[in-house]
Amino acid sequence: MAITVTQVDIWTALVHGLISFLSPCALPLLPSFLALLLYDKGKVAFLRIAGFFLGLSGTFSALGALSGSLGSFLDKNLLRYVSGTLIIVMGVLFLLQVQLFKPRAVKLNKFTAGGVLSGVGLGLGVGLVWIPCASPVLASILAIAATKGTALKGAMLLFIYSLGISIPFLTIGGVVSKLLTKVSFGTPLWERILKYGTSALLFLIGFLIISGKAFV
Repeated sequence: MAITVTQVDIWTALVHGLISFLSPCALPLLPSFLALLLYDKGKVAFLRIAGFFLGLSGTFSALGALSGSLGSFLDKNLLRYVSGTLIIVMGVLFLLQVQLFKPRAVKLNKFTAGGVLSGVGLGLGVGLVWIPCASPVLASILAIAATKGTALKGAMLLFIYSLGISIPFLTIGGVVSKLLTKVSFGTPLWERILKYGTSALLFLIGFLIISGKAFV
């Protein structure tokens, strides 16, 4: 069976992932995550990174598969209105800086050593941290995944979403964290741009889904 994921889907999922990566409540934790991930060197480090990628992408892909499965049971027109409305609501919540879930402490020290399995555990843990930090954005991409109507397409969309987090995390995570978490008075400009820009994007996506012009 062919999996049809359009370029619009791909870029939308990647942008959602990048926005989640820039979540203000997760950015300060990036140096600690990277230190745990890169605790070892050589082959072991490579295996840990591979395991981390599997754990993180697996976490979100499972959520996407679940969302796509649920969408398959609903009438397409009803799903369009429900998903579009939900995404608009998420845009409002993001604008108001409301988190759907409160971040909870996840003990990751147990994954300071080891290969693939340790990396998988670290990836799962980091994924659990990002879920509450980026909850409105994650809910938006899950709503889009539901419109795909199959578990496979939903999983693929959220896998792409996870790339939007993992790629910058593994390449420029430390630098971005240092640059954007410097002490400043008031809300930093980049946070205001992210807040208003993301909210506008979610409003646009929601209206496009409701009108049937995209993602359906």
